[in-house]
Amino acid sequence: MSKKILYSIAVFSIIGIGLYISSTFEYHEYYEECEKQSNTQGGIESCVDYKIKEAKK
Repeated sequence: MSKKILYSIAVFSIIGIGLYISSTFEYHEYYEECEKQSNTQGGIESCVDYKIKEAKK
């Protein structure tokens, strides 16, 4: 019984990590691109926000 519980926890953890990575993939891709264009944290974040809004249009 305990093996099934541990297996379930492991499977759902892996699925959760996969969902987290896929949901933040777009953000990290834009972050790297904007990091090349700006030196300040505020500039990078505003660039990322702008690119995400443009992509959703």
